[in-house]
Amino acid sequence: MNVVLIGYRATGKSTVGRILSDKLKIAFCDTDSLVESKMAMPIREIVALHGWDFFRLKEKETIKNLTQKESGIIAAGGGVVLDQENVNLLKRRGVIIWLNAPVDDIVDRLNKDAQNEAIRPQFTSGNISEETVVIMNQRLRLYENAADYKVNTTGKKAIQVAEEIYQYLRKSGNLSKINKSKKTNAKKLKSC
Repeated sequence: MNVVLIGYRATGKSTVGRILSDKLKIAFCDTDSLVESKMAMPIREIVALHGWDFFRLKEKETIKNLTQKESGIIAAGGGVVLDQENVNLLKRRGVIIWLNAPVDDIVDRLNKDAQNEAIRPQFTSGNISEETVVIMNQRLRLYENAADYKVNTTGKKAIQVAEEIYQYLRKSGNLSKINKSKKTNAKKLKSC
């Protein structure tokens, strides 16, 4: 069983995913990083050269490959919910956790990323704050519909979010499924 973290960009999926991976002793996979590795370039360049549709196609290929594996933490790209087939694949092999962060927190992180020339390309050439509000509003229902569990990250550190997810997995019976899968597939868990 996989634990899939979804949510808008800059909600902490990769950070929380690494913490959960260490805690559960299972592999961590970041779909954006896997696409970048396969293409040998950052997302910003992929999108600039080939466009968002091409990136989404590569993301879908990555999801298909990841869902063949058992017992991993998957940090999915923020737009993974735009394709229902992605959501269906992820649900078939795991539990989906939505990290829901306040827009102000997301915008603050994105602005810091922009100053550091981070890899997240904007969707438009407009203001990051306005873009985030518009895109978030378009995706909220998709995140809601996809999620088995929602974590509100407001005022929480990544370790607290990871602990909340861990407790959900324990109470829902998913932790025992993960542990059983770990024993069955011990050799497959080393990496993505």
